[in-house]
Amino acid sequence: MITRRGFTLLEILIAISVAGIVALLVYGTVAAGHDVEARLRERRRALQTAQAFRSVVQDALRNARPSRQFGDTAFWIDAQRDSRGRPMDRLSFVAAGSLPPLTADADWRVTIEPHADGISITATPVGIAVPAREVARYSAATALQIRVLAPGSAAEWSERWRFPSLVPPAIELTYWDDHGPVGRPLLLPLPLGGSQ
Repeated sequence: MITRRGFTLLEILIAISVAGIVALLVYGTVAAGHDVEARLRERRRALQTAQAFRSVVQDALRNARPSRQFGDTAFWIDAQRDSRGRPMDRLSFVAAGSLPPLTADADWRVTIEPHADGISITATPVGIAVPAREVARYSAATALQIRVLAPGSAAEWSERWRFPSLVPPAIELTYWDDHGPVGRPLLLPLPLGGSQ
């Protein structure tokens, strides 16, 4: 006579416990993978936004032009600080249109300025009565420091621009958040800088 032996209650409980532990480990691994994927996706989106903002800034500044009439303001920096000492500079200049969003059908009055929810670029076509529209925003930074290279043989970097009808030879933009500067400054030579 053959006796059949089944699993004891203790063996069944151990098997269920081991299966539960394995299931928890698998679930934890999958959840960690989803978290990493979400963080990477958010980081990629932030980098793409920063790159798009930088491209709009570079395109606009490379097309900055001096005033067409003597005495017109073509390039202006309003240097300020907030109550915490962070730079809250504002830049306004005229740019010849080229690539979207600043199309070639007009010259544009471009303003770059910090706000509590990011640094914005607004633009208005020169000579056309339409409201300014925001063309780009960089939400990772909420403060802006601007320096320009003064023209002449003793060229120095300054936070003030004394020649509003001219474009400086070069400009440096440093973006800030609550902890200080964000990344490296954007240093850009301006093709029409110092000429009229």
